[in-house]
Amino acid sequence: MERRLVLGVLLMTVLGGCGVLEEGVMSGSVSEGRSGRGVDPGEAEPGEVEPGVLKGRVVDAQGRPIEGAEIVADNQVLYDSNEVVRTGGDGRYRVATNIGVTFHASATMTRRYNGREYTLSLAPDDDAPFAGPSGAIRNFTWKLSGEKPDGLGFYGGKVLFRVDLNDQLDAGTFLEDEKVRLTLVPDGPLIDGSEGSRIVRTATRNGDGSGLEDVPIGRYRITADYEGRPLGVKLRDGGDYAQEVVADFTPVMTGVYWIELELGLPRG
Repeated sequence: MERRLVLGVLLMTVLGGCGVLEEGVMSGSVSEGRSGRGVDPGEAEPGEVEPGVLKGRVVDAQGRPIEGAEIVADNQVLYDSNEVVRTGGDGRYRVATNIGVTFHASATMTRRYNGREYTLSLAPDDDAPFAGPSGAIRNFTWKLSGEKPDGLGFYGGKVLFRVDLNDQLDAGTFLEDEKVRLTLVPDGPLIDGSEGSRIVRTATRNGDGSGLEDVPIGRYRITADYEGRPLGVKLRDGGDYAQEVVADFTPVMTGVYWIELELGLPRG
């Protein structure tokens, strides 16, 4: 007990000397529609790095500002001591980081699309951690596809399938996943309102199964073929095989979205 008390006092002394134990920092603080920890929005020009301040702008692929995006300044020393702010109508945000620890900035946004809610990661222009007292500028862009920093997956979703194991092309020859080609045609605008484009790709294997990775979130009309031979398609949760299926991405976990299909030879 005495040993724990001594260690606790030492830790408090060290953190206090680094400026970590400032008021309101020991627990995560959320700021809706304002800058974090009382930072004046007009203190400096947007393109200038300010000591002790994380700031930046969030835009879509066309450069239009995004309001309400959530920015997290992750305190990488103390658990659950993040600063969280949301962007204003001009897409800008500011949050104080003037304590002696390292921070990492990330951003997400939430959109409703075809009756579902999607939480989407935003792409940083610089993903490097930074020293809180030094401050930093981190701008973010809403991307529908592309690889996330540090190999953490893709901004798009996955279209996965499994092949009916009862189907054979010839005696003893079963359908092979890598010879399946999927065709996806947008059925209306994508989640960002853009038109989207037709996707035709051969399936590959990934850590979650067989199919396509990094597909922009949208509603698609999907068909499949095996070396040019049409396959029946249906959603994973049931139904009958058809020549095509209309499907939306569904959440697997926060920020991860899949379309799951079953494929087989046409019946009848």
